Amino acid sequence: MKRLTAFLITFISFTALGQSQYSLPEAPSRVEFANVIVSLDDQTKSKVDNLILNLLTPENSYLDAKLERMQWYFPIIESILEEEGVPDDLKYLAVQESNLMPDALSSSGAVGFWQFKEPTAAELGLKMNREVDERKYIFESTRAAAKYFKKNNIIFKNWLSCIYAYNQGPTGAGKEIPDNWSYASEVKFDKNTPEYLIKALAHRIAFEYRLNRLKNSPRKLVIYPTHSKSLAEIAVELTVDLSELRSYNAWLYAPAIPAGTNYNVVVPVNAERADEVMLKINQRQDLTITDKGYPILRRITATTTSDDEPILYEINGKAGILAQPGDEAAQLAKKGRVPLKEFLKFNDLTDRDMIKTGKVYYLQKKGNKAPVEFHTAGLDQSFWDVSQMYGIRLKKVLKYNRLKTVEQLQPGRVVWIQGKRPKNKPVEIIKQALPQEENKPDLPIASSYERQKEVNEMPLDKPNLNTEKPVVMKPTPTIEENEEEGFIEEEKPVVTKMETTPKESKKVVVKPQPETTTTPARTASMGTTHRVQQGETLFSLARKYGLSVEELRNLNNMTSSSVLQYGQELTVSADPKSQQTTNIRSVSSQAVEPSPSRAEYHTVSRGQTLYSISKLYGTTVSSIQRWNSLSGTDISVGQRLKVSDGGNSQPATSAFSYTVKKGDTLFSIAKRNDISVAQLKSFNNLSSNTISVGQVLKVR
Repeated sequence: MKRLTAFLITFISFTALGQSQYSLPEAPSRVEFANVIVSLDDQTKSKVDNLILNLLTPENSYLDAKLERMQWYFPIIESILEEEGVPDDLKYLAVQESNLMPDALSSSGAVGFWQFKEPTAAELGLKMNREVDERKYIFESTRAAAKYFKKNNIIFKNWLSCIYAYNQGPTGAGKEIPDNWSYASEVKFDKNTPEYLIKALAHRIAFEYRLNRLKNSPRKLVIYPTHSKSLAEIAVELTVDLSELRSYNAWLYAPAIPAGTNYNVVVPVNAERADEVMLKINQRQDLTITDKGYPILRRITATTTSDDEPILYEINGKAGILAQPGDEAAQLAKKGRVPLKEFLKFNDLTDRDMIKTGKVYYLQKKGNKAPVEFHTAGLDQSFWDVSQMYGIRLKKVLKYNRLKTVEQLQPGRVVWIQGKRPKNKPVEIIKQALPQEENKPDLPIASSYERQKEVNEMPLDKPNLNTEKPVVMKPTPTIEENEEEGFIEEEKPVVTKMETTPKESKKVVVKPQPETTTTPARTASMGTTHRVQQGETLFSLARKYGLSVEELRNLNNMTSSSVLQYGQELTVSADPKSQQTTNIRSVSSQAVEPSPSRAEYHTVSRGQTLYSISKLYGTTVSSIQRWNSLSGTDISVGQRLKVSDGGNSQPATSAFSYTVKKGDTLFSIAKRNDISVAQLKSFNNLSSNTISVGQVLKVR
């Protein structure tokens, strides 16, 4: 049977498909799926191969359209699943359920991308009324699916079980899922494995293989955030087809977006028009923020025809101006018709501070008091952020909090912004599950979905005025201690509330490698540093050096509120000699083979999984489990994990070897290492094109 299946795959690949440039993937005997290693017996492997065959043949317009929808929607789905801490592989379940058709309807009444029935959708908080059906809305329906997966994972402790529970419900799945799958890092698929799970695995293998070989789609989905406009208005504004716009936004039943609710309208455009359409969105959409948080923004400039024209705002009742790409303080001052010296003073800036694209800056003097008494600091906020958020001068914020210099602002700290904190009043730290960013989001000056999402989906929490009775802790050093500045305020007890929250995660220190006389010094010529030029942003630099913005921040110990400065030297790639603290380890097939050293450790942050940590350090889930004596995949915030064995085994990546990651193929690995596929197979004695995640291949 196995030989017959292999023959059929080969026959159809090269005969029935005629001129097709694609062969068909063969299911490996062991494969990582949803953070679990899955072993397939011969019979199940044959089943998966047959399903792959059915999924990828015949090659016709129906298959092409399905693959194109994956190119459009997967970036949105992947981002939300990552935020929610759900394995990336579960995105293929949306393909299995609906073929990524927003208005898909099953015979049982399930609707939308993730095929929710009405009771389940309502339980997960999705809106379904005469105006909208969020089951057809890719953003909220994906977030609801992630919540459902996480809810079931509390029961099953295994993401594969959660996939089956998605189809059968937790009760039905519990009857068929083996008890020993809980906490398991490896399971076996055999004749007793539910067909739904086997199909899910086939979808992952088949479409991951094909997507890795597709050219970029000639069409793109551009995101248009709004809270009031109609699709007809958007179609006219962006010069797109209204009927097509309605087709891709089937979730909207009303003529216009329901007032007071923020939604992302997806706009299908030709790729060559994407930048033009995004520019129109950035310059012409109604960007008024409708929530009651701060800053309170009202757009004054309706439209602009060029980047040189100012986009004026009212910010907290004062004149303001939007920073567009490439703007510097001098340009904003000129556009706003105020002297540069005054502009810097209005915004508590110096002439060396970099302007943040998408921020609204003041063109008038800020006030001495905020409209509210207190602000609870969010993660990575600074006192400058608070002063800009509420339109209060920075020196007043410092004075009210008994500070003489700007200090790091601890997340959860209650900041006084209307009057001075009494001398006998201790500093309060409200320990709670803080969101990634409580500050007002920057306005969307973006060229891609990722930046648009970062702008439009950040939590907008109002100041926490929790009046719960405080618990006085022992005196501890507060952020008002600053010996380097020559100022130490009297020590005060720190008041902590909501003590049941998880401990804050620590920074992760990558221990330096022992120095040798042959190791080159860290210089810009090695590509490890970059000096900031005018007009550059973290986003543009991250793109330039193949990093994410978060990775670039971590390499330079920067927070989300850190300001770039002209001439600042940034680290743009990992340096094995560096003494910096970091929570990212860059993995490259061309990296210099590391010298033997002590084992490395990682402290778990919120939202991380064994799978995501393994990718950060170029290793595998099973290796981390083995090094830490873990029997399952459950980890907790603050937990310290060993992520390397200190050179006691072959490195995950070296100049002579490469560890296979999800999505890799022999062709992509060979191309990355400037060798042919035939050479790569020869180096590793491979008789087929099948490779598996975690496999170490010789590349020299």
